[in-house]
This record gives sequence, C-alpha cells and structure tokens, in this order.
Amino acid sequence: MNKSYPHISGKLHLTGSSHFIADEIPLPEMLYAKFLFSPVAHANIIELDISEANAFPGVEKVITAADIPGINQIGLVIQDEPLFPEKEIMYIGQPLAMVLAQDEKIAEAAVKLIHLKYEELPPIFEIEEADEKGEWYVPERKIESGDVQKALTESEFILQGITETPTQEHFYLETQRCRAIPGEDGQIFLHTATQSTMEVQEVVSRLLNLPANHIIVEVPRLGGAFGGKERGGTIWATMAALGCFLTHKPVQVLLEREEDMRSTGKRHPFQGRWKVGFDARGKIEALDIELLSNGGAYADLSIAILERAMFHAENAYFIPNVRIRGRACRTNLPPNTAFRGFGAPQAIYIIEYIMEQIAQKLQLDPLKLRELNAYRSGDITPYGQKVMESNFPAIFERLAKNSNYLQLKEEVEQYNALHKDRKQGLGIVPVKFGISFTTTHMNQASALLWIYIDGTASLTTSAVEMGQEVSTKCATVISEILGIPFEHIRVECSNSQRVGNSSPTAASTGTDLNGNASRIAAEKIKSHLLPIAQEMLKNQGIACELEEICFKDGTVYSSDYPEKKIEFKDLIRQAYLSRIPLGAYGYYSTPSLSFDREKGKGSPFHYFVFGAALAQVQIDLLTGEHQILKVYIVHETGNSLNEDIDRGQIEGAFIQSAGWCTCEEIPRNGKGHYRAINPSTYKIPTVRDLPLNIQIEMISSGSQYASIFGSKAIGEPPFIYGLTVWFAIQNAIKSVVPQALLKFPATPEAILLALQREKEFD
Repeated sequence: MNKSYPHISGKLHLTGSSHFIADEIPLPEMLYAKFLFSPVAHANIIELDISEANAFPGVEKVITAADIPGINQIGLVIQDEPLFPEKEIMYIGQPLAMVLAQDEKIAEAAVKLIHLKYEELPPIFEIEEADEKGEWYVPERKIESGDVQKALTESEFILQGITETPTQEHFYLETQRCRAIPGEDGQIFLHTATQSTMEVQEVVSRLLNLPANHIIVEVPRLGGAFGGKERGGTIWATMAALGCFLTHKPVQVLLEREEDMRSTGKRHPFQGRWKVGFDARGKIEALDIELLSNGGAYADLSIAILERAMFHAENAYFIPNVRIRGRACRTNLPPNTAFRGFGAPQAIYIIEYIMEQIAQKLQLDPLKLRELNAYRSGDITPYGQKVMESNFPAIFERLAKNSNYLQLKEEVEQYNALHKDRKQGLGIVPVKFGISFTTTHMNQASALLWIYIDGTASLTTSAVEMGQEVSTKCATVISEILGIPFEHIRVECSNSQRVGNSSPTAASTGTDLNGNASRIAAEKIKSHLLPIAQEMLKNQGIACELEEICFKDGTVYSSDYPEKKIEFKDLIRQAYLSRIPLGAYGYYSTPSLSFDREKGKGSPFHYFVFGAALAQVQIDLLTGEHQILKVYIVHETGNSLNEDIDRGQIEGAFIQSAGWCTCEEIPRNGKGHYRAINPSTYKIPTVRDLPLNIQIEMISSGSQYASIFGSKAIGEPPFIYGLTVWFAIQNAIKSVVPQALLKFPATPEAILLALQREKEFD
C-alpha cells in the first residue's frame, strides 16, 4: 500500500473552505427554532400555555406534542422516547415546545412567554436507587463460562469491591444542528448533523406519517461527533423536519453550546460490583462481576452499550471461570448515549483496577501480572468466541523494550526517594477490542461509484465523514484498485437518495464496511474494463491475458510490457463508446457474525485489535497537579491504509481518554442540574496537557482475519490507552500513601483528597 495519501479534505480545512451544516447563506423565509426546555428533572405536566408566545410579533408557530401528525415517538431499539412529552417530564433540559420565528432573538423572547405548570415528582439520579427500584429498560443480561462459584471457593486469594466511572461530555466543536427545506410533492430535505442518515429518515417518516422516500437526508460532513450524533442528532433533525412540515418553510435548528451540553446525553456512568479469585502467582481463576450503567431517562443505545461493556469485562485476560451480569438503569438525566468506546472503556477500567489490586496484594510487577493472564491464540472468551492471532506476547515485549521498562521503574523509584513534594508513577494497560456492531444486522454498507468520461471518479458510501478521514481511506481503496490518481477521486457527502438504508458510521467499522463496499464497486467496474483494455492492448500488438493487465498511476498496461501504456481516461472513453457500464453499486456485509443473547454465546466480532500502553506521570503533592512525562504505545494496525491518519487517531483517542480520566468532570446539584455546561466550567484537555514525550509503534500484523486490504479498525481501541494516566497517578500517590483511594477522574482535588488519607494512617 502507498502510505502517503493526503487527507482528502485537508486543504479545504486548512483554508477554511470546507462547508459544515448551517454554514450556508440563509434561505428565503427561513425560520429559526428555539426551545422551552424543562427546568425540572421529573414532573407531571399540568398545563402548557403557548397562546401568548404564538401571538408574539415575528413568531410563525409554536409547536408542541399536539401538533405531531404521526406517531410521537423517536425511540428505535425501545420505543420509549417522545419527541415532546405529552404528560410526563423526564429530565432537565427536555424540549417541551419549539418556537419558530423570523430570527433567533424573536424566538428567544417568545419562549419566555410560554407558561408551564407542573407537579414535581421525585427524581432518580443514581445507579443504586434505580437498581433497587428495578428501573431497568430490559431484564438483566448475563454471560457465563465455567463454574464461578466453585472456582471462587477454591481460590487461594479473594478480593472484592465496587468500582465506578463517571460521565463525559462529547464536546464536539460543531453543536447539534439541522436545516430542513421543503421540496415538491411533500418532500423534505434535511441537512443534518447525524451519524445515521437511515435512523433520521426512519424516525422522521414515522413522526410525520410520510413515506421514507419523501425524506431526503444529507450530511455534508460533521464537525466532530465521537458517538454523540449517532442517536443524539435524531431528536433535533426531527424537530426541524416537523417545523418544516407544518409551516412549509425552511427551518433551522442550531443549539448554543450551553443548550447542547444541558440537553444531550453523555458517556454512561458505570458501577462494577466485583469479586475475583486468584492464586499466589497472580493467575486469575474466577471473576464474578455485575456491570450497572446509568442510562438516563430513555433507553437510547443503553442496551447495546451495556452489551459491549459486558463483552469487554475481561479485557485482555483469559479467565477460565467468569460470570458477567449487566443491568442498564433508567434515571432522570438526559438519555446517555454512544461515546467513543461504547461501554468498553468503563468495563476495561474496572478489570484493570482489579489487576492493580491483585498486583498490590501480591507485590507483583504490573507488567508481568498482565503478561501472565493475557490471552493466547486459541483461548476462548466468556461468550464463546475463539481469540485468533493474539499478539500479546510480542506486544508486551515491544512495550518493555521501547520504554526500557526495568530501567524506567528504577528511575521512578530513585526519583521518589529523592523528592519530597513531587512523586512519579507508572501505569500500564493492554487492550483487546472487538470490532463489529454487536447488533449483527447493522454490519452492512453500500457504495455507489461512477467513473466519468474524463477518467475522474465520484464515490458515495454509507459513511459519514466526521474528521476520522473515512473518505480518504475509501478513496485510497478506489485508487489502489483502478489505479486512478488520488486527486481524480471525489468522495461525495452522505445522502439517503444515493445510498439508502445506511448503518450508522460508528463502532470503528466505518472503513471496514464502507471500504469493502467501495472495493466491490471498483472491482465490478474493473471487471467490465478488462476486456476493453485487452482489446486496446491487442491493437497495439500486445497479446495478454486478463490477469496480466495492470491499473496504476492513471494508466493501464500488461505486466510483461510495462513500457507500453494506455491512458486510463482513453480506456474509459472507449468503454463508454462500447456501451460498457461505468457505474457500479457495491454492497458488503461482514461474514461469520452471530450472537445468541439468551444463551450469552456466539461470535459477535469479526476480529480483535490488540495493543498496550505505558504512561509515566509526575504529581505535585502540594497542588495536586499532574504532568504526563512519557507515553509509550504499541498498537496493532494490521496493514495500515494510511499511517498518518492512524497515528492521528491513536494520539487523539489517547488525549481524549486522558481528559476523561483526569480533568473532565460534570458535577450535578441535588435537583439534577449539570453545573458544567460551557467551556469555562467544563475542562477538556488542551495543548498544555499533552505528554512531553509520546512514542507510538504501529505493528503491521499481517492478520488473515483483518478487513479491507488487511487493515484493522483504529477509531476506538486506542481510547483505552488514556487509562494509563489514571493508573500512573494512582501509582504515584500510593508511593506516599499505599492505602490511598483515588477517585475518578483524577482531578487536582481528587489527588489531594487521596493524599489526605496519609493522616488517617499516621
């Protein structure tokens, strides 16, 4: 593979020429939406009086649940979420009414004229209360292998505990938005910020009682998503569509940052209740774990997120006796939703916390303990899937070598002995991440490819471009198969008319699914072109078989006579004159996937991604501040389609995860109000939080179980590496206070509180 392909939109981004939703000029008669958001977390609606707002000058219409022509339901997996609540408010920030006006200021003023009367009800915010009251979306799920109770009884050592992870805000640069434009014959065009054109089309069709082919969904590109626009964008797209349908005018919905942060779902908080049995060597013999998630007011994607967490509860470790139970709990918070990692980071943090507890109990080296328990090729997961081609022995060896691990440990110990007010620590975390949608039917994608008469190409896929450069990778596939110069390929925006029934661009499957669909479309066209190329070469006196014909660098030639080339554009013109199809549809579905939820057994993943990371941090015992000194990452990419993109994904995922672990905190008051709803109160990592030194080694494994051209997914697995920072901080604290309990995230306040335990043990 040629690894030097540029980002396909790089110049546009660099020059500020790339277009995002709502960048376009205002349309004639455009209406602007503002919302009455619920001020309370749980209440019965007694009265919602919109008459004064409706009469306000410049207001076109005030819309409530009573105006919905179809079914007031935007839920998909579980149909439990109304667009507007009719009787019961379920979370603070829930939209209760929408004002459409000639400009935003008028709409804002009119919202204040809506009179809401309600009867407040007791809310639930915490996992424990929801679990005790049986507030689950579905009954408990379970995955089990071996005899857990017997193995725990016979284990030499037992540890148990409760471990929690908090929420995280997506903080995409582009807030939630949509433009709805009326078309002829009742059509509605939606330019919307979504990762799933099909979901928006399906939900809007149901709510407006219109055929799906009347709803055209287009996504030019997204200014970031991280999962927050997989389902999170649906409600706002539906609002815009409803306003457009009722007024027959263009409608723009665009949330301000505070509106977005107050009303949208986030990463699921999790609680793990666990019991582990192991021997004197540190070999884990049994794990019994309950995973409970805080899903918020409606189901959203909570069931699938819980399932992925359960699939990753043992992370990189073969444990012969395992019982994993999972319950997704309903609370009165905004519906929590997909976020990079989709439940796996929460579960992996818990098992890695357990590994640290075992290492401390037995005074074992954390790296050696992980090596001892790591999966080997042929081991079976708790859900029954065989782990093929485990690279953990080589990965741990490379990590130890790259970091000079033994010397680094010694240097940290020496530093801590010599410094009173600063301490250093190391954290190590491996990853085994399953790639595929765990909902089997979603593992499918389509691509539409056209070769124009001048030899340039237009490609549309199911994928939504959101900065992950799936467009670049799909164009790479076309370039490699047809030999078209990269700059001659245009990747079009996602559009439900060109490619319908698209699965979400999520679960790290964007390139796997859409790259393969693009490959199939390109191979179809190539198969049509080969006989024409053979005839053209024959006319030049070159006789060759079809398999000897090469497509490269905009030319076509016989492998035996590379000096005698046909221009690709000339081949295309001849194919057109010969009435050969120059367009093709490619469809791909991931093979060999299955999972029986009742039995908790199957093969939900096409393959696994393996890797490991080590971080060295330094903490200030007086201020609680930390600094990431060094990070070493060894990550298996397969045969990378683009090393620059993959490296960028690894770096970005690491720092986003480190932010979750150390500084991103969303406190709530007793009424359920999020206190951090803007950039001044919610801290994301900045350039000052980057590691002083980061070394990334990408391993080309040559896996036969990988995807397009032998590549492996890159979006989510590296997120796990940021956990090393939290464990390194904990390690530094424990050099002072071995019994310290560090909360998550490891903010300066949390670090100082953990150090305070020193006084308790004096």
